[in-house]
Amino acid sequence: MAVRRALLAIVIAATLGAAQRPISIVINGDTLALEPPPRFIHGVLFVPVRRTIEALGLTFAREGPQITVQVGSKAVSLTMGSKLAEVDGNRVALESPPLEIKDVLYVPVRFFTDALGAQASFDRRANALSIVAQLVGRSANGLVTVRGGYERFGTVAAVDVLSDPPTVTLSDNGSVKVIKVASNAAIDVTDVTVNVTSPGELADIRPGDFARIEMRKDGRVERIVDEYGSRSGRIVAIASSEFVLADGQVIAPDRTTEIALNGKAASLYQLRPGDAVTIRYNVETNEVREILASRAVATTTGAPAQPLAVASVESDATHPLRPGETIHVVARGTPGGSAIFDIGSDVANQAMHEQSAGLYSGSYTIPRGANFSDAPLIVRLQAAGGEVEAAAAQGISASSVPPGISDVAPRAGTTVNTNRPAVYATFVSDAVPVRSSSALLWINGRDVTSECVRSATFIQYLPSYSYPDGPVHVTVRVADEAGNTTTKSWDFTIRSH
Repeated sequence: MAVRRALLAIVIAATLGAAQRPISIVINGDTLALEPPPRFIHGVLFVPVRRTIEALGLTFAREGPQITVQVGSKAVSLTMGSKLAEVDGNRVALESPPLEIKDVLYVPVRFFTDALGAQASFDRRANALSIVAQLVGRSANGLVTVRGGYERFGTVAAVDVLSDPPTVTLSDNGSVKVIKVASNAAIDVTDVTVNVTSPGELADIRPGDFARIEMRKDGRVERIVDEYGSRSGRIVAIASSEFVLADGQVIAPDRTTEIALNGKAASLYQLRPGDAVTIRYNVETNEVREILASRAVATTTGAPAQPLAVASVESDATHPLRPGETIHVVARGTPGGSAIFDIGSDVANQAMHEQSAGLYSGSYTIPRGANFSDAPLIVRLQAAGGEVEAAAAQGISASSVPPGISDVAPRAGTTVNTNRPAVYATFVSDAVPVRSSSALLWINGRDVTSECVRSATFIQYLPSYSYPDGPVHVTVRVADEAGNTTTKSWDFTIRSH
């Protein structure tokens, strides 16, 4: 895999003792009633295979010790007693062979992550296993029937916003389809890594992303969902064909990966430890499609006929920015030159004007869709045949995406048997971190924030008094450092008797 996910540490021995209720399983956001439920055996989480396979929309077949599953055009098989699964003839190692317990066939959860290309996570507090599968259950020709219409899916090969009408070209299993896009088509852009969806425009759809296009029977496009994965961090080590981020993730670009360093096309060999990078990858193939790297610089190039220098670079960005806000940049340097500024790899060649001798200024308004963290602000000054670059002391951050509110407890629609239920929600941020002081929580309309434990990743409420039996309404609100706000509400029921 180009992006190696650290398979969530499901080998948590402590969970064996902590699980006081059956493990629930959530498939693509929908809770699946499994009887019997998943179970830990010798530190490995096993899942009942037939019900789970069928819930993912796949066909399951067993003949003697051989089990086969068809995933689009791929054939997946495993054998009783063997730790090896096969995907189109390629072997995938599992932690344990399949097990049969009381006539129920179980497989390790890794079968779904590695062999089927799904993503899995286990929440110890909620005692719940979540499986997300982007492509399972879909046909090999990139077309399925949905809600009286059709859905095409595949990797975006091209986007033409200038044609009339505009078009999106999808590639799937070697077939290419050019689709005309209606002017009123809804467009959603989803970063599946943080599970955040934002309304977008056709220009926000990027070649290399995975897209689902919903059409009526007459072929008119009603909705496009563009999906991609992202990862950000700093490089700590580089090898010949890959590099390692500070969190341990190994990133391996290929020949098709676009790499930019401080806004200019670059190669893997030009990257260095310490560079800040944002990676965008295809959620279908896990291929790394784009690497945007930034590096603070203060170097001089060329041989100017007279001394050339930038003495200082400053901005008025005292906090992370959001769409509509404007950053003003001021640089002092050699007079009589021509200056521009960049913000990392995201904003390039912004014009600056010489307001007075040696004082250059410019501005940039953050557009919708901007997402970057601690990107260096770089000014380039040209004069007398030479060029000099200098960076501001502080990087610039901006976000268009509000933080996500992911795991909550008690979950929506559930019934708990205690009058003092622990209530919590976890947060997932994009380019800009959550502001912990912004997290607020209401229970049945009452603000209980002062009684909560808050951080940049969660809010937790442990009641000091008992609530009566009946429905409980919870609302959580949180904002990131740029001021983007998210609110989520849900209900659960107390039934103590």
